[in-house]
Amino acid sequence: MPKRGLKRAILIALISSWASKTFLRKSGETISGRVLLALRPSAIEELSNDRIILLVSGTNGKTSTTRFLTKLVEQLGGVATSKSGSNLSYGVASSLLSPHRYAVLEVDELHLPGMIAKTSPRVVVMLNLTRDQLHRMHEVKKVADRWKKIADLAHETTFVIDIDDPFLNYATSKAKNVVRVSFGGRPHPDGAVCPQCGDYLNWIDGQYECLCGLTNKYSDRKYVAQSASERNAILANVAGYIVGTSWVDPDSRELERKVEKEFHNRKVSIRLTKNPASWTEALKSIEAQRVILVLNAREVDGIDTSWLFDVSFEILRNRKIVVTGERAMDMQYRLHVEGIESSRVANFEEAVLQFEVGSEIQALTAYTAFFELSK
Repeated sequence: MPKRGLKRAILIALISSWASKTFLRKSGETISGRVLLALRPSAIEELSNDRIILLVSGTNGKTSTTRFLTKLVEQLGGVATSKSGSNLSYGVASSLLSPHRYAVLEVDELHLPGMIAKTSPRVVVMLNLTRDQLHRMHEVKKVADRWKKIADLAHETTFVIDIDDPFLNYATSKAKNVVRVSFGGRPHPDGAVCPQCGDYLNWIDGQYECLCGLTNKYSDRKYVAQSASERNAILANVAGYIVGTSWVDPDSRELERKVEKEFHNRKVSIRLTKNPASWTEALKSIEAQRVILVLNAREVDGIDTSWLFDVSFEILRNRKIVVTGERAMDMQYRLHVEGIESSRVANFEEAVLQFEVGSEIQALTAYTAFFELSK
């Protein structure tokens, strides 16, 4: 199909986006990518030619890290990216409709191998790999194996990884260009067994080592970071440096998926949580005595909620806890097993009303609940 066919497909995709915004009052972002790929399946490859592309993937922190990395790369010029965090193939296609030379793209973990093959990125930032959406991702090793296959072949790509995650270390162990960043080591909830050979990893104070050679004792760069968002900001800065950006210290608030809203004269800080790693990180931030927990289990949340037993909720003890959501009973039972009292209500509005007027409340919410509440 001649190049004219690509131009025609782009025009129709842009018209569909305009129509979606104008008549349906929607964002129009993903529909353009869907239409483009339906009309021109090779559009991503064609639109990636002669561009400097950076990809960001991992179980947690993709959207906030992509936004921060975009901010860094904007030092060099305009950047094509998805403002909504759409990270499947049609989201990538929509982003690449922007004509800018640079592109910073968030990519779903299972789609990363395909996107690396199609876009030939200059840099890929790998944030972490841990349990998430068990019905779709299955075990972490399955995703790591997929990443390793493409990393072995992507000789023109530089991978920026957190080497303290053994799955990322394994995935890039044979890659040609890797910047291995360490933050001093930390335990990994899924890292009992070596992903490279299947033997048990030897863990000592966050440092791991295996007889097969997989270890985080040796890295290219070492930093001190207290939180996941700080680690992600450093990885983004390392990736930006590779393409020529200057180092920028982030505002921690721009690296957290959090919004502040008022409901019925109560101030509520709403934070996104979606799997054991993000719940563990979010629970560390709890300071309020009044807490709402919202648990759903739709497709993007992860249908299987058994992971609740991989998280310690000890920090919630002796606070006033209200749980709600489609799987609120699962959450309340999990808290009960740990000896933590809570009350359960039908919806978020009712949960807010359990606290007195003027209260400051922290809410940890499932993926779908977060986007509904933050509108």
